[in-house]
Amino acid sequence: MNIAPPKVEFMTWLALLGKLNTKEMLVRKGIRTTEAIMCSFCSLHPQSGDHILMSCALSWEVWKCMAEDLGIKIETQQSFRQFYDWWMTRRSYNHVRKQFIVLAFSATVWSIWHKRNMMVFHNQRYDHSTLCHTIKWRIALWSKAWKEDIHYSPEDLIRHFNCIPRLFP
Repeated sequence: MNIAPPKVEFMTWLALLGKLNTKEMLVRKGIRTTEAIMCSFCSLHPQSGDHILMSCALSWEVWKCMAEDLGIKIETQQSFRQFYDWWMTRRSYNHVRKQFIVLAFSATVWSIWHKRNMMVFHNQRYDHSTLCHTIKWRIALWSKAWKEDIHYSPEDLIRHFNCIPRLFP
């Protein structure tokens, strides 16, 4: 698609195929024991791809934050793949706004997974507002690589992120 950096699009593709090395996947591969399978965010449910990227209450709050600022009325889905299909069918009459919607999906997936890794491997703590702000920065910075000339600086987009639906109707 060339909307997000290649490694982000690749990671999103792996997530959609259910190929991320979640704790549940590592147990299936015999790398982890079943005692160490719980979600890194909530510690309440086994960490599957569907759970960590969508169903976990903390992840869902991130999706709600992003959707609200993009003017999307978010709806829960049965699986991460169904959520992707639903997200990608959000109608936009403006090509640039559609790119922001697609980029927001990949940036959110990438950021949730990255935060999970930072918690697992570097003992970082989860902070909702910091994670949402980081996603918005990624979207603003990555959008500057598009061929379309967006007449707003990354700083302006961050400062007025919730105006994207009005800037690109």
